[in-house]
Amino acid sequence: MLFDGHNGSAAAIYSKENLLNNVLAAIPSDLSREDWLATLPRALVAGFVKTDKDFQEKAQKSGTTVTFVIIDGWVITVASVGDSRCIVESAEGVIYSLSADHRLECNKEERERITASGGEVGRLNTGGGTEIGPLRCWPGGLCLSRSIGDLDVGEFIVPIPYVKQVKLSTSGGRLIISSDGVWDALSSEMALNCCHGMSADVAADQIVKEAVQEKGLRDDTTCIVVDVLPPEKTTPTLPPKKPVKGVFKAMFRKRTPESSSYMEKGYVEPDVVEEIYEEGSAVLAERLDTEYPLCNMFKLFMCAVCQIEMKHGEGISVHAGTSNPRKVRPWDGPFLCLSCQSKKEAMEGKRPSGDGVKISSGSD
Repeated sequence: MLFDGHNGSAAAIYSKENLLNNVLAAIPSDLSREDWLATLPRALVAGFVKTDKDFQEKAQKSGTTVTFVIIDGWVITVASVGDSRCIVESAEGVIYSLSADHRLECNKEERERITASGGEVGRLNTGGGTEIGPLRCWPGGLCLSRSIGDLDVGEFIVPIPYVKQVKLSTSGGRLIISSDGVWDALSSEMALNCCHGMSADVAADQIVKEAVQEKGLRDDTTCIVVDVLPPEKTTPTLPPKKPVKGVFKAMFRKRTPESSSYMEKGYVEPDVVEEIYEEGSAVLAERLDTEYPLCNMFKLFMCAVCQIEMKHGEGISVHAGTSNPRKVRPWDGPFLCLSCQSKKEAMEGKRPSGDGVKISSGSD
């Protein structure tokens, strides 16, 4: 996990200490490996939202970006809020992006979402009509549309992560997870080229050095490098640079209907990264509206975010008040407790942020 805090370190420290446990708590026990991986995207959303909700109860105003990476065999799952980034280079030298940039400057969809929820987006006004700097969300002046914390900015700055899950070929690859201090100075190609052939720990140090040499130490400049290698390999053996290197691929091979499970052992082309899952919606109902694993059906009336058990009739369907075209019945889950429903409404702009409503996690 990589955290880049702002307005103090409290949110980053709190997330470091609690986020993983909150994600794991949202995963039913006794799942097969295939079901565990399939449940991860939903659990990550629940864990991020619970962590944000619990931290905001502390009434501290700091915030943090998060890049959360889980590696299980050849399957990589990444959840991200903010402007830190994660990329992977396949063993064949092709680069894939595994995260989204939630800077308002480069994300029109997020700007529209915030203004629709009651926020304002604009540059810093120095007086006389002069505007400077990047686009920010007001009040607060945050340049990001998603983070954990940031109570003073408004709840339309949501903690709902972009999630991508991919499967590498058996040749493996190299992951680079870095804060914006690296990416403001180096392109993905530059970061990978400067550490070619180095071990992971040496590579991370080299990338930071290159970034600082380019633009100086102006922002958090943190880098983590992870090599996903076949069992018999202990050091990366990347191929010679190809003339076509530098083409940044945004396209993945989608899972085909013939792929009967995440763990299929059939032959996969060596230069293909298989996309298993991708979703970036900021609407909580869309992110939690997935089938419950059968073994979890007996926990039907458990809050999908904070995991507290509710009595029959206490839970509120996550679809309540949404524009979901299908008819929602009272027993259609997932369900939220009153506290998490209040959080959901705030994120959607259905109640003013900071209106004095006390949000209780039910877990303290």
